[in-house]
Amino acid sequence: MKQTVLVVDDNDINRLNLKLLLKESYQILEAGDLEGADQMLSGNRVDLVVLDLALPPEPDNPEIGMGYLARLRKESPDTPVVVITGHDERAFAVRAQELGALDFFGKPFDPDEVKSTIDRSMETSWKAMREQEMERALQSQVNTDLLGESEVMQQLRGLIEQVARAPSTVLICGETGTGKELIARKLHAASNRSEQPFIAINCAAMSADMLESELFGYEMGAFSGAGKRKLGWFERASGGTLFLDEVAGLPLQVQAKLLRVLESGEFSRLGGEAILYSDVRLICSTREDLERNVAEGLFRDDLYYRIHVVEIAVAPLRDHIDDLPELAEAILLRKAAMCGKRMDGFSEDVLEQLSRYSWPGNVRELENVIERAVVLASGEVVEAIPSLAGPQFVSDDIDPLQLWFQQLPDSGIRAEKAVAEFERQLVEAALERNHHIKARAGRWLGFGDRAKDKMRYLCDKYDIEVQEGL
Repeated sequence: MKQTVLVVDDNDINRLNLKLLLKESYQILEAGDLEGADQMLSGNRVDLVVLDLALPPEPDNPEIGMGYLARLRKESPDTPVVVITGHDERAFAVRAQELGALDFFGKPFDPDEVKSTIDRSMETSWKAMREQEMERALQSQVNTDLLGESEVMQQLRGLIEQVARAPSTVLICGETGTGKELIARKLHAASNRSEQPFIAINCAAMSADMLESELFGYEMGAFSGAGKRKLGWFERASGGTLFLDEVAGLPLQVQAKLLRVLESGEFSRLGGEAILYSDVRLICSTREDLERNVAEGLFRDDLYYRIHVVEIAVAPLRDHIDDLPELAEAILLRKAAMCGKRMDGFSEDVLEQLSRYSWPGNVRELENVIERAVVLASGEVVEAIPSLAGPQFVSDDIDPLQLWFQQLPDSGIRAEKAVAEFERQLVEAALERNHHIKARAGRWLGFGDRAKDKMRYLCDKYDIEVQEGL
């Protein structure tokens, strides 16, 4: 999409010449007087104004153009202006730049000068706009996941403030994509350890041996490949905060050693005999039901009680969906700035669609959806979200089947495939909402006493992988 230049000049020949010079690169709008310029600016998006200083009602008086420039800079400071000057008006060009004009060129026109001036001014304006958008994004985007004035979010922010300065271990519970690490970082930033390190570890992403060596470090020669001593995360985070993300993924052998550190603060590097001490504040997170894991022997009960001192439960996005418009606008601002675009929001239809969706992936999914929309958008307003499909489950007052029916194409469907896809998405949504526990998900779907068997059958049918035994 071409950028738009508004040429304001009462001379028809001048306007025609400028149009011929610039039309290959830009869309050209024209105005012969100030009234016409106002109409063009009010009815169109204009990326740059080319303003002749000598305009009616006094075409021999450059002060007319100077006055309009001053008004334009006051009323529309983000609209860049390049002025046209006569051979005896160079002093006015200097004054115009002092008033905020980006540049100027003279009459008679030199094609190379005109083209390079406009191109350079467009580039300067675009860079300034992007810097402003990035600044706005940074200011409004401090914590997109914690935006919102719903009671849920107000309580969450209040709890973070209350807990941050306490030395207690914190367990953050919530679904995937709800911002558990962000909350941990907020707790660290508001604590008296904020000047010390914050180290985040994903416990589910490593094998037991690797996790143990990374947590506690090792001495040279401790195992094959240990060519030199390495400090573990407990040493590197000493004085600060250690965040164990997805703590349910800790192997039992590592859980025992972690418990010892929490009880005494003491540990040893692998292959070492020296007793080391670490002063860390531990924050853990999980999307699983740790009490169930304890009951099934997958997680030590003594470690559970050690880390479950203060619990922060993070609500899924569907439970505070009224916050979505504010959250989506903030994410849009940041994603647009990242992509070097200027975006002015969402259409009403898109906002309604976003608010109806159940967001099984929570804020992380919302960010991905909006980023795709920004990349694919052809204008400044997001008019379509192509990545949302299937049933949507937010409101109890809305029948999800009716929503699904409304989305069916006029051209028709293949019924068997559509019904199977509907059933598959129901199964995935049930598992996501119930921490991937088959029996609980089956009961949520109303399968009664045979809930687990029915869910096992459906998972096999649609090749949905769930951890064995759940």
